[in-house]
Amino acid sequence: MLPTLKYYLIILTSILLCSSVSAQNDEQAENNDTVQFHVSDSTLIIIDTVPEKPIPDTSHIHIDSMSVRYFEGSIQNLKINNFNGIDTNTYNYQRFDPLYKNNGMYSTLSNIGLAANNLVFTPTLSPEYYIDILSFDRYMYRNEKVQYYDVYVPYTILNYVMSSKREQNFNVIFTRDIFRGFTFGLDYALNFSPTANSPYLRSGANDQRLFITSQYYTPNKRYGVIANFLHNKLVVQENGGIKYDSVFEQNIESDRRVIAVNLNNAENYIKQSGFFVEQYFNILSPKPKNDSIKRKIDPGSISYSFRYRRNRMLYTDEDDDNYSYYFNHSAIIDSASTFDSLTQIQYENIIRWSSIGYHENPKDRIFYMFMGAKHNYFKEMLPYDSVYNNLSQITPFGGLAFNFGKSFHLSGDVSYVFGDYNQGDFAINALLRQYLGTEAKNIGYLKFGLNLINRTPNWYFNNYQSNFYTWSNNLNKENYLIISGSYNYKKLSAGVKFFTINNYTYLSDSLRPEQLESAETLMQVYAEGTIPLKKFGINTKLVYQTTSQPNVIRFPTLTGVLDAYFRTTIFKKAGTLQTGIQVTYFTDYYADAYMPALRRFYVQNEKKIGNYPYLDLYITLMVKRARLFIKMSHFNSYFGNYNYYLAPNYPARDARFSFGASWRFHD
Repeated sequence: MLPTLKYYLIILTSILLCSSVSAQNDEQAENNDTVQFHVSDSTLIIIDTVPEKPIPDTSHIHIDSMSVRYFEGSIQNLKINNFNGIDTNTYNYQRFDPLYKNNGMYSTLSNIGLAANNLVFTPTLSPEYYIDILSFDRYMYRNEKVQYYDVYVPYTILNYVMSSKREQNFNVIFTRDIFRGFTFGLDYALNFSPTANSPYLRSGANDQRLFITSQYYTPNKRYGVIANFLHNKLVVQENGGIKYDSVFEQNIESDRRVIAVNLNNAENYIKQSGFFVEQYFNILSPKPKNDSIKRKIDPGSISYSFRYRRNRMLYTDEDDDNYSYYFNHSAIIDSASTFDSLTQIQYENIIRWSSIGYHENPKDRIFYMFMGAKHNYFKEMLPYDSVYNNLSQITPFGGLAFNFGKSFHLSGDVSYVFGDYNQGDFAINALLRQYLGTEAKNIGYLKFGLNLINRTPNWYFNNYQSNFYTWSNNLNKENYLIISGSYNYKKLSAGVKFFTINNYTYLSDSLRPEQLESAETLMQVYAEGTIPLKKFGINTKLVYQTTSQPNVIRFPTLTGVLDAYFRTTIFKKAGTLQTGIQVTYFTDYYADAYMPALRRFYVQNEKKIGNYPYLDLYITLMVKRARLFIKMSHFNSYFGNYNYYLAPNYPARDARFSFGASWRFHD
C-alpha cells in the first residue's frame, strides 16, 4: 500500500464516524451586512474593509439548506460577517496546482510541490518576527487561511487529479454540525509525485497538509469559540538542477531522467504543526426578542486567542563529493555529510477589544474601532547549535473604520513592536473605497491604499548557520512606502501600485545577504478578470513591472496568463461544458536561482529565462454536483523549441495529460 493511502483511510474513516452522529441545525446563524475587515494573524493589518459581494439580509426569506459559506482565520471575520462562498463552477477548475490557482504566476522547479518564487514582486511586510517558509508557502496551510464553515446540512467535497508520471493530487473537505451550536470540520490535501517516476532525477515530492476545526456558539451568540489543529509535512527531493543545459536544449536525451543532475542524494524535509484557540464574549447580554428599542451604546466585545506553532526544517545531503555545487561556501562543519536541522517554536497570545458587539443593525453603524496587544515568545535553534535562542516581543495595535452613507468607506490601523529582534518595527495602513453609486447599485468602485512599513529584515538575513553557509550581520531596517489605486467593476479590476524602498535586503550572487544602500522605486500596473461574450469568454491576468534597481530586484517586465474559452449547457441544461486554451507567458529576464541548502532564491547573472509561451488545452464538464476535466499541459513542447525554463537550470515539464474529478455531497 502506498504510504499516502494511509492518510486517505484515516480521513474517510473520520468522515464515516462523524456522519454516524445525529445532528440538527435548529437555529439560523446571524447574517449581517457590514464593513468588512480581513484580519491577518501575523500582521493585524486591515487589508480590505468592504465585501466584494455584500451578503443580503435573508431573515425574511427561505434558507437554502445546501448553502455553504465560510470565514477565514480569526473569529473577528465572523463577527463582522466577512464570509466567502465555495467555488462550484468550472471556470478555473482545471488549474489544480496550488501555484496556479487564482491565476498565480511563479518561477518554480521541474515538478509539482517544489520551491517557488513569485513572478510578481511581493515583499514580506510583517513588522514582526516572521517564520513562515516563503519558498514553499503555496503548498502549506496557514492559520490565517484556515476555513470555518457555516452549513445547514453536512457538507463534503472530494477532489482527485492524476497526471502523467504517476502524479496524484487529492483533497477532501468535510464539515457538519455535531450538535446545536457545535461544528466540526477537516481539510486534507496531497500533492504527490513519486521519486521513481518524477520528470527529472531526484525531483519527487510528497506534500501533505491538514487542518481540523471546531466551533461552538451559545444559542444567544453572546459567547463563541473556534479552534484548529494544523499540520504541514513536505518531503521534497533536491537535485540542484540539471548539470548541462545543452543536453536539454539540444534534446540530446529525450528521456529526461537520463540527464545528469547536480545533487543525487539531497532532500528537504519540512514539518509544521500547531494549534489555535480563539474565543469572544459580548459585554452586554442580548436584547429580548420583543424589545424594539435600539441601544444607544454597545460596549462591544472582547476576545482572546492563543496559538502554538512548531517549525522543523531539515536539509540532508549524504554525498561527500558535492562540495563544488555549494559554491562560495563558508568553512564546512561536517565534511562527511550534511544534516542541517532547524527548529522554531512560537507561543502567541492576543487580547483584543472591538466595538462590534451584537450589531443588530450593522447598516446603521458608521464607526468601528478595535485595539489590543499581542505577545509573542519564540524559541529557535539553528543547525549544529545545542541551545535555543529565545525572543520575546509585545505588539500593541489598533484600528478605525468609517462607513459614510452607502458609498464611502475609510479604514486604517497601526501596530508597533517592543522587544528583542524587532524592537521599533511598525506598520501604518490606510484603505479608502468609493463606490460610483451605492453598494447595491453602482458602475464599479475606486480603491486607494497607503502602507508605511518599518521592519527588521527577516531573521535568516541577519544570523544563519548551516554546514555550508554561515553569517552574522547587523542590517539596517527596511522601509516601505506603498501607494496603490484601482478601479473595480464586477469581475474586472485594473490598477497601479508604487513602491519606495530603503535598505532592501536580498541574497546576492555570492549567496550572502546584502542591502541596497540607495532608495529603490518600483511600479506595477495590472489588469485582471473575466470578460464573458455570450458563450465565449476570456479570463486573464496581466502585470507590467519596472524598477530603478533591475540588477537587484529581478522579475519579468511583463507577466500574463490568458484563458480563452467556449462554454455552453448540455443534457437539456443539466450540465455545463467548457473547453479552452490557456496561454502563460513572461518576458525574458535573469531569474533568481535556487539554493536547496538554504531553501532560498538568490540573484544570478549567468542565464536568462522566459520569452516562451506555455500552451494548455482543456475540457471541463459539470453535471449537477460532479465536475470532470481532462487537460493537456504545455502541448507546444512537441514543437521543438527546447528553451523552456521556469528557473535557471530547471527546465519546465514537457507535455503531459491530467484527469480530474470532483464531487460534492450535501447530506
